[in-house]
Amino acid sequence: MINLISLISVFGIMISTAAMVIVLSAFNGVEGLVVSLFNSFESDIKIEVKHSKTFNSDFLNPEIYNDKDIVNYTKVIEETVIIKNQDQYTFGIIKGVDDVYLDMVKMETDDHLLDGEAVLNKDNQFFGIVGVGILQNLSGYIYQIPGEYDYFTVFSPNRNEKIKRNSTTAFEMSKIPIIGTYSFNNKVDESYLIVPIQYAKNVLGYENDISAVEIDFTDNIDLDKKKQNIQTLIGDDFKVKTAYEQNELIYKTSKSEKWMTVILLGFIFFLGTFNMIASLAMLVIEKKDNLKTLNAMGAETSQIQSVFFYVGGLINGLGMLVGLTLGYLICFIQLKVGVLKMEGGMVEYFPVEMHVMDFVMILGMTIIIGLAAAYFPSKLLIKKMV
Repeated sequence: MINLISLISVFGIMISTAAMVIVLSAFNGVEGLVVSLFNSFESDIKIEVKHSKTFNSDFLNPEIYNDKDIVNYTKVIEETVIIKNQDQYTFGIIKGVDDVYLDMVKMETDDHLLDGEAVLNKDNQFFGIVGVGILQNLSGYIYQIPGEYDYFTVFSPNRNEKIKRNSTTAFEMSKIPIIGTYSFNNKVDESYLIVPIQYAKNVLGYENDISAVEIDFTDNIDLDKKKQNIQTLIGDDFKVKTAYEQNELIYKTSKSEKWMTVILLGFIFFLGTFNMIASLAMLVIEKKDNLKTLNAMGAETSQIQSVFFYVGGLINGLGMLVGLTLGYLICFIQLKVGVLKMEGGMVEYFPVEMHVMDFVMILGMTIIIGLAAAYFPSKLLIKKMV
């Protein structure tokens, strides 16, 4: 009977440990997917002015562009506008960028470009690339016939006029042919119309003013260090944001959810150790007479306690090792084979990511909780029995 309870204890700890591995790896995968969806549209570093919406690009120290780790950079103009197609209207954000921006966000890949072409200038003509959400809201269409385009009308605020009711001069009106449509995430897809920066300057009257400068660096670069270097060069009148800070709410929410998940899984593992406590208690009761005999023969209470503590540690260790192996084996199979699919999702298979720090955290948590669950019952019960 006791052997059966011990096996159940090992099984409970094994399942709890494997569950921690699987859930955290799945959480990492989903977190990585969400972050990649938002970061794919954001640059590594974004420079904006602190106390205004725009600034003269000549005010920036040109030395910021001399960094050998810079891959690409673009000046950016962003402004909220009204976009019209036929009889339908929607609010959106016009984003004027240099041509290199399309390479920075990998616009030409199948992951992002859904239809049309990824170009902003062609045959000396400006073109726009619109999010699929805006395209659908305005019943737009990407023609497959060369030279045929839907022309979207952009109503942009006149910087020299105040918006008044029935005003006919508060907005500037211009048209731009739509050559392609993209998808990054819902927020971007329903908001942004990407256009050449010169077109944005023309319709918004910005001249040398820009909204931001976006910079991409080589992979595995310490962006916080780059941020500090740039901030030193440009001074306190400007603010520099890393990709993390541009989507700070997403990151913070994700980290908070992960810690809540860790706490919940730790509590579940703690409950799983109750079987081990019951197993030790029944073993102590069954061996009550033997314990008194050992004590009479000179065995100290601490020695007897250590025996049962080691038994509890063995149960916990066996369950933990098997659970870790099982959990990571399941995650590895999902990563390499893709057993669990995501029907209608952004990816074909449910994403998983295995992190070394998660392994260390799970190992530490299971050892501490398991040994504590083995120590206190053995110490308290032996004192009463001997």
